[in-house]
Amino acid sequence: MNLSKWLLGVLAIAGAVHLWHVHQRSVIDRELLAYADSNGFVPVIMPDGAPADTVLIFAALNCPAAPARRANALAQQLKQMGIPTQRTDHYSVANITPEQMPLAAHTNAVMSGEIPIVLWNGLAKANPSVDDVAAEYRRDK
Repeated sequence: MNLSKWLLGVLAIAGAVHLWHVHQRSVIDRELLAYADSNGFVPVIMPDGAPADTVLIFAALNCPAAPARRANALAQQLKQMGIPTQRTDHYSVANITPEQMPLAAHTNAVMSGEIPIVLWNGLAKANPSVDDVAAEYRRDK
């Protein structure tokens, strides 16, 4: 009997933690929406050495998991559309300036989202569609 009560208690705590994480993610997503452009991309800090005018697709490389497969398919479709892409699994910024501090929260929120993460010319979006990325790429062209 005590074991079943203990197990119910553990399950209740686990459920509460899960609900809290879901709530936190929805709060972050709503905050990002305020900064999102028409394609859902938000201003972020680009990683060091990011090539200009190249779509960076962030996800694990050489991985059979679904997010990595989505990243590979996204990269392939964008290349077929003539959009330069680069797959990466590494994101680093050596020095963040005081002017970039507001973007650090956006960057962290997007990078914590669903993989793949797409970064392009100071903007990013978690798990975008091919159409979202293509529209964003061509928006200023």
